[in-house]
Amino acid sequence: MKESIDLSSVLGIPPLPSHSSESISALLWAREVLQQHLTTTYAVKDPNGIEELKPMKIGGVNQWLHIRGRNRKNPILLCLHGGPAFPMIGFMDAVQRPWEDYFTVVQWDQRQTGKSYNQADDNRPLTVVQFIEDTEQVIQYLRNYLEKDKLFVMGCSWGSVLGMYMVKRHPDWLHAYIGVGQVVNLMDNESVMYERLLSHAQEQKNDEVIAKLESIAPYPDPDCPEASYTDNAGYVRRELSRLAGEALMHNLLSEDATKMINLDRTISPHLTLTDLSNAIFGDNENVFSVFNEELMKIDLPTEVGSAFDVPIFFFTGKHDWTTPVILSDKWFGEINAPYKELIHFEESSHAVLNDEPGKILMALVNKVLPFAETEKAREVNNA
Repeated sequence: MKESIDLSSVLGIPPLPSHSSESISALLWAREVLQQHLTTTYAVKDPNGIEELKPMKIGGVNQWLHIRGRNRKNPILLCLHGGPAFPMIGFMDAVQRPWEDYFTVVQWDQRQTGKSYNQADDNRPLTVVQFIEDTEQVIQYLRNYLEKDKLFVMGCSWGSVLGMYMVKRHPDWLHAYIGVGQVVNLMDNESVMYERLLSHAQEQKNDEVIAKLESIAPYPDPDCPEASYTDNAGYVRRELSRLAGEALMHNLLSEDATKMINLDRTISPHLTLTDLSNAIFGDNENVFSVFNEELMKIDLPTEVGSAFDVPIFFFTGKHDWTTPVILSDKWFGEINAPYKELIHFEESSHAVLNDEPGKILMALVNKVLPFAETEKAREVNNA
């Protein structure tokens, strides 16, 4: 249970004038009005379209999928969210709405996250292997349900770990892979981020930040990296955002970006009050802090190699030091694939999808989508 909660902050709203029953009732009324508006605004009305929000039994537990698109015949784009525990159902509608003209977009809240949070139903320790197997099951379901041999996978941050495992294990399932904020090696990731923040603090003569960073050195602690990460990762990211705009979003402080996302979730018609209650009062942090020991061991070039049989795209924020651009650029240079392309987003940090949504759309449609059309043409020629 979380001990100290700023309810206004976690809901992304200004402080309530009071916590009286009248204020709460007014808040719930306003939420319902906005939910109805968003439902109407983003409803899929096309006769060949699809809009489904449903739980599926994945890895023995219920996990939620949100499937939306203007034409079921369009290629599938499966989005693997970051975090871990940073779900996308509930705040991606505005960003992904234009994608739905070209793709059937699937958001999946991974186990113990978002709508899929249920400790009572699943109290097993989290493992990377379990997440990989869950991803495989989700893809197999989508291929069968939507009657597609292949699909696109977009892995965002932590989701890019799962995505690269799919590239390695199941190249025959994928048109192409898109890594957004691509993870490479978690120990290197945190070390490079620490050094980046320290250099900014020294340049700006911020003695308070310098002292704090010196007090947690070495970061991450090689003797106990998971504890070092759990205790300090949030601080490093917040200060990197505040001093340089190089953490979550480039032109928005992490605190403000978080409030924006929280408000989107609060008014989302896809999330129930129970979902919001789980996000606020659930034991999510403790669940995933145990997982951090595995997380800090991730080293993708060692685990999956650098030779793949799937077209590879990296969508990378030029100012991304949450998954440091220098690490993903270096690995990209070593990758051997049938086709590969690195696209830098000049005004983005880590949350490229939110920093530059228009340029993301153009890249998806002009760069990525043709790989499905090439496959379709090949199937016609072979028929």
